Amino acid sequence: MFSPLDIFRVETDGHLVWRSAAEDLRTAQRRIRILMASEPADYVIYSQETGEKTVVRAEIQRAQPGSSAH
Repeated sequence: MFSPLDIFRVETDGHLVWRSAAEDLRTAQRRIRILMASEPADYVIYSQETGEKTVVRAEIQRAQPGSSAH
């Protein structure tokens, strides 16, 4: 199955490291919460279809109630 969304971790020097792929935004966000539990960092969701990039900031995820992995 083609996964149109790629998930990248943002390194401290700004480089992106591919971590996973997802079929939809909800799945991508869930995977990022899981990744953040062991690899706290900012993440980028990149759409191969539109070229759109969505940044998910680590400090925002930690501050939100119920942001633990489901």
